[in-house]
Amino acid sequence: MFQPLDIAYVAAVLEKDHKVRIIDSPTEGLRNLRKLDAKKYRVGLEEKELEHQIRQWLPDVVGITVPFSGWSQTAFETASVVKTVDKEIPTVLQGLHPTTRPEECLSHSAVDFVVIGEPEQTVSEVVNVLEQGETRALERVRGIAFKKKGTTVITDLRPPIEDLDLLPFPSRHLLPMEAYFAAVKENPLRGKICKPWAAVLTSRGCPYSCVFCTKHIVMGKKWRARSPENVVEELEELTRTYKVEQIDFVDDNLTLDMKRMERICDLIVERGLDIEWYAPDGVRADALDENLLRKMSRSGCKKLRLAPESGVQRVVNEIVKKNLDLKKVDEAVVLSKKMGIEVGCFFVIGLIGETKEDIKKSIAYARKLRKLGADSFVFSIATPVYGTQLYRQAKQGGYLRPIFSDEALSSAEPLIETPDFTAGDLRLLCNEGNMINPTFTRDKLIHALQNPKKTLQFLIGKLM
Repeated sequence: MFQPLDIAYVAAVLEKDHKVRIIDSPTEGLRNLRKLDAKKYRVGLEEKELEHQIRQWLPDVVGITVPFSGWSQTAFETASVVKTVDKEIPTVLQGLHPTTRPEECLSHSAVDFVVIGEPEQTVSEVVNVLEQGETRALERVRGIAFKKKGTTVITDLRPPIEDLDLLPFPSRHLLPMEAYFAAVKENPLRGKICKPWAAVLTSRGCPYSCVFCTKHIVMGKKWRARSPENVVEELEELTRTYKVEQIDFVDDNLTLDMKRMERICDLIVERGLDIEWYAPDGVRADALDENLLRKMSRSGCKKLRLAPESGVQRVVNEIVKKNLDLKKVDEAVVLSKKMGIEVGCFFVIGLIGETKEDIKKSIAYARKLRKLGADSFVFSIATPVYGTQLYRQAKQGGYLRPIFSDEALSSAEPLIETPDFTAGDLRLLCNEGNMINPTFTRDKLIHALQNPKKTLQFLIGKLM
C-alpha cells in the first residue's frame, strides 16, 4: 500500500485554477482481488465501477499515473474506460513507464498524451492548452509526446523544478486517507504502522549511478531538496488536519545534505511535533554520522533502511556502480543501534557480472550485519526495468529471459540469466538470503499463513 504522491502533487498544482478529483483505484478497490489466470491477479476497482465514477464526474481531462511497467496494461484499460464514457475526453499518462516508453504508450488508441519526466508543470500546461483550444501550442509544451497526423511528436525535455518549495503540498484531501491507514494495519508483512500515517517526500533526484535504479529517470540526476522549514510545515499540517502520528519519508536520498536533515530534526523537536518517523526506502550509510543519528532519534526516528546492495566491495564498485564503502554500512548499523534506531538492509542479487559465489558472500555479509545489530533484510532479484543501465546491459548481452515483458516486470520472477547463474539459482539464493530474517520467518510468516487472503492482497498490491 502506498500513497500516490505523484498524482497528488499534480492535483495540488491543478487545483489553483481547476476542479480536480482523484480516484485511487488500487486503494478504493483493495478488497476486490481478482484471479485473471493461473499466475495473474489484479486488485482495484472493477471497470464498471470506474466507468460509473467517471460518468458521474464527466471530467474535461483524465490523467493516469503509471509508476511501474507492470501496471501499464491496467493503465491502458483505464484509458479505454474513459473513452467508453466519452471518446472526446483527452487522456494523459504520467510516470516511469510513460517516460521510458512514450511511443509504445501512444500506440494504444485510448492514450492521447504522455508526460516525460517530472509531471506537475507539464500536466498543468497541457490542461491549459487544451482548455483554451490552442492545440497548435502543444508542440511548445516541453516534456510531452502525442500523435499528430499519425506521427509521434516528442517535444524538448523539461528541466527539473529547481525550487521545490514553490510546489503546494500534495492534495491529500482528495485521497482516501482513512483507507490507507485501515489497509496498512491489515497488511501482515508491513508491520510497524499502527497509528494514522502519511508518506512525505522532501527531495527529488539522484546523483548516483546504480545500474538497476529508476529514480533518476523521472526526477533527473540532480538532487533537489525542499527547505527544512517547508518540510516541517507539511508535517504540522499532517498532524493538525489528518491527526497523523507516523511518517514515512520516502526520499531516495533523505540525508544527502546532512546539515539540512539535522535542521529538519531540530525543527521537529522545537515545534513539539509528537511523531514517529521511518526511512523505508533506504538511506546512504555514508550520509550518516553519530551527531545526525542522535538528532534523528530525538526527533522520532524509529527505523531506517540501508542499501549496501551487495556484501562484495568489487560488486558494489564495479557492477552496481554505487560508490559506497561497505565499512560505512558496518559503522552506520552500530551507530544507529546505539541511538535506539532499528536498521534494515536492502540487497540486490542477479546482476550481470555477479557470480553465485558473490551472492553467497552477500548472504554471509547480511549475517554479519545482523550480529552488528541490523534486524531485517530484504534480498531482491535484480529487475531490468526500462530506462536503466541494467536493462540496456541485459538486452545488448542477450541475457533477458524469453518471458520478459511489461507484465513480467511486475512479477518476482528472475528476468535475467547469465553464464554465472540460472533463474533457479537466483530463486534459491534469494530465499536463502531472506531466511536470515528472524521476524519474517516466525512472527510475520505465521501471521501471513493465518491470514492468507490479506497476505495475497498485500503481495499483489506490491507486485502489480
